[in-house]
This record gives sequence, structure tokens and C-alpha cells, in this order.
Amino acid sequence: MKPEQATPEPPPEAILIRRARQARGLTRAQAAERSGVVKASRWGQIENGYVMKAGVAVPTKPGAMQLAHMARTVGLSPERLDGAGAHDAAEILRDILEQDRATYADMSDRLERTAWEMPIDVEHRKVIIDMLREAKSQGQGRSA
Repeated sequence: MKPEQATPEPPPEAILIRRARQARGLTRAQAAERSGVVKASRWGQIENGYVMKAGVAVPTKPGAMQLAHMARTVGLSPERLDGAGAHDAAEILRDILEQDRATYADMSDRLERTAWEMPIDVEHRKVIIDMLREAKSQGQGRSA
């Protein structure tokens, strides 16, 4: 019988991600789906701080891009990532948030404005606005 192997402790940024996800009431699968860049299994590995290989827990380190998108999904600020030592991810998150601030919608259009203000992630807002624009171009939508 093998002696039990201790699993690596998650790094500070992984703990932040997990706590923020839990605070939002999201499962790992829900958060991963919303992120659009991380699968649920990978999300779990990152939160746990390790991946199992041949029955051995091996520390895992996400890429800065993955971590930044995960942080955005659960509402963490770049400053919180910086505080956890994830400086590269914090810089990428700053860039992501800056791009998010650039309004995609025509705010003078009632339907686009309503879609833009929905409490969903930016990518889904853009999809809805694109669908509205397509419907309007085909004469199926009206704006006030």
C-alpha cells in the first residue's frame, strides 16, 4: 500500500478565483462556460492547484491569459490579482476590462442600449446586438 501523498496547496490567485466564484454562486462548470476560454475540468485543476498525472498530484500553473479571463468571469479586479502575485494576469485583465469599456452598442438605439445594459458578459451582449442589427437590416426590427 502506498503512503498517502499530500496534494499541493493552491496558489493565492487560485484561492481568489475559487472564493469569488463561490461568492457569485457559480459552479465550476458555469464559470468555465461563461469564461469562454477554460473548460470545466481545467477550471477545477487551476482552482485546486494541481493536476493528476499517473496517480500523482502535480502542481499546475495556468497561463496569464487563462487566469485573466477566469478573474474577469468571477469579477476580480486587476488589483486583487496583483495582490496575489499574478502580475502578468493582472495586466492582461486591465487590457480586457479596457476593451470591455469600449461601448459596442449604439446607445441612442433603445434595443441596443437595453441589450448592452443586460447583466451578462460582454461577448453575449455583442452577439445579441449583432442579432438585433441583422434583424433590423432585414426589416424585422424597429427602434425607438
